[in-house]
Amino acid sequence: MKRKEDIRGTLMKAGFVIVIVVYLGMLCMRGYAKDVPIEKIKEAVENAGIPEGVQELKDRDLRRYYGIDGSQNKEYFFYKADSSMNVDEVLVIKARNSEEVSSYEAAVKTHLENQKKSFEGYGVTQTALLKKAYAQAEGSYVIYMAGENADKWKSAFEKAVK
Repeated sequence: MKRKEDIRGTLMKAGFVIVIVVYLGMLCMRGYAKDVPIEKIKEAVENAGIPEGVQELKDRDLRRYYGIDGSQNKEYFFYKADSSMNVDEVLVIKARNSEEVSSYEAAVKTHLENQKKSFEGYGVTQTALLKKAYAQAEGSYVIYMAGENADKWKSAFEKAVK
């Protein structure tokens, strides 16, 4: 009888250890992203579909909309709709270190909040799209994706870096 209790206790401990190891593994992988050239990610996102009227923007616009100096970091791409009434926008920027990740993530979250305030009260469709937007860090990348294609862009990004 004592032996059965010992075996049962050992099995319970082993099961608990396995659950902890799996949980820790999932936590470690949550923010993981492979080091992929930005051009490969850009190609994947473009293949997911860039709508008509959405143009690629450069350093000056990155500073204007996000307060990020693109001339200091060429590892990004940025598309934004021509129309101020269209929220279609995708930004993927590769940070060089954790301080940049934090800074860029704060910038995209601030941009999203500003966009929500801009459309609040009159842009019902745009507000709904902004509520589903992505403004977050994924490993050494920071992304902002809003608009009709945001889910497609996010999926293409994840496939490229995971």
